[in-house]
Amino acid sequence: MEVLSGLMVPTETWIHGGFDPAETKSFTAMLFLCLLLGALLQILYGLYFRDNEPQDASLGRSMTILTPTLMTIFWIIQYSLPLSVGLLGTLSFVRFRAPVKRAEDISFIVLALACAISCAIFRPLIACTLIALFYTYAWLRNFSPWASWTARRFAVVTYNTRKNPELKDIEAILKKARCKNYEFVSARTYDGVSSFVFNISNLQSAKLQQVTQLLEAEDHDSNINVFFPNGRMSV
Repeated sequence: MEVLSGLMVPTETWIHGGFDPAETKSFTAMLFLCLLLGALLQILYGLYFRDNEPQDASLGRSMTILTPTLMTIFWIIQYSLPLSVGLLGTLSFVRFRAPVKRAEDISFIVLALACAISCAIFRPLIACTLIALFYTYAWLRNFSPWASWTARRFAVVTYNTRKNPELKDIEAILKKARCKNYEFVSARTYDGVSSFVFNISNLQSAKLQQVTQLLEAEDHDSNINVFFPNGRMSV
């Protein structure tokens, strides 16, 4: 084992100031495999959410870049303890500028991390098994007969009013309309108008009418907009 510039590199892999051809070929093979796995993760992200829930297009596209990049980092630091410790210190300052709100989005990042580590330690079968497993789950979630029985359609509901209600008041209306699967997205007040945005799953036509009536009862001059992805609505 030689120590060169803080890197603990096996002597047999260090030839004339660089890694030997076998090491270079292994790294190149794993790098391209991670690139392929990242592309598969991007497809899996779209398949998993499909059109039933909102997708973060930027996060989906980043899978192709993130996976081989992470693999390269772990490949570099696996022979160096100083680099490993330094990486921990560096990453402690890294923060998401825009917080990842959905746990499933974080799960995709962790999945990319697992694939990168498995390739860095020459265990690509682990990554391929994970990808195959979650592709199977995504198919069952969206296309199986069981999924058709429990299918949920996703809708975006915006409510604009001048009465300046609190969030808990709007949530109480949604619960009264039996909309259990809702997610608060944002709220803002501008020029005297308060705007609330909700994502609601399984918003059937009967529930939609009830929600609209209850919201209008709070403010007859309010403006309510409902958007369905691809024009789909639950029956």
